[in-house]
Amino acid sequence: MSQEVDLVVINGDWHGGHHGEYPKVFSIDLSSLRPFSVSEGSGWGLGGGNFTLAELFECNIASVFDREESAELFKKLSLAYQEGVDSHELASELMKQFGDNA
Repeated sequence: MSQEVDLVVINGDWHGGHHGEYPKVFSIDLSSLRPFSVSEGSGWGLGGGNFTLAELFECNIASVFDREESAELFKKLSLAYQEGVDSHELASELMKQFGDNA
């Protein structure tokens, strides 16, 4: 059974329409082969999926969280990617660090 936990949810102002700008959500599901879930937008703007750490950067998905509200998370993701940390190892570490605040 999967248990997905939202670690970061960034809300903002809609400028009309369904352009998929907000909310931006970063979640972790330790039971998944791709433990990082990213979604952007709601309604017609919904987009996202599950990713490994490498996929977050190789597909430029991580850049969604390169902003003030999620700077600490982005820094941890970037450093782990550069060091070649295993996705599940990082996911477990992030759950311990940020999970209580989710």
